[in-house]
Amino acid sequence: MGKVKLCRIDSRLSHGKVVEVWSKELDTKTVIIANDEVSLDDFRKKVMDLTIPEGISAFYLKVGEVGSFLKNYDEDVFLIVDSASDLEKISQENIEIPEVNIGIIHMAIGKKALTDQVAVDDKDLKIFEDFSKRGADVYVRLSPYSQKMEINSLFDKIDK
Repeated sequence: MGKVKLCRIDSRLSHGKVVEVWSKELDTKTVIIANDEVSLDDFRKKVMDLTIPEGISAFYLKVGEVGSFLKNYDEDVFLIVDSASDLEKISQENIEIPEVNIGIIHMAIGKKALTDQVAVDDKDLKIFEDFSKRGADVYVRLSPYSQKMEINSLFDKIDK
């Protein structure tokens, strides 16, 4: 059974050098991009394929397919989702997610700025808090080369 080495939340999903940089850091050869809309959109998949380096296998799955995929896959994976809600849905399939990297979450109605690149609402904060309580390392970090900000240290920066 494959395991998730890192789950990154990024509104852009696969963009620029995200997969290249993080896959190298994690020493993984597989990325799962879990997003219901993208899994059905051949054009978006082709665009994202342009960001996937040679030697990395990319799988575009619906959020609800990740658990069954991992049960039949033997490699460690880098998982990318676009929201905390999708992260939560995947974890409910008894998928262990030991590390959650919050990359970029775009501003939207009802969200507040946590950092310059991350906007959250109360539901997001609750999910991050739950993962932290379960022992997952939850942090904001744009790349492996940038400063790591533990989520717990950011909670008091916004009104809950």
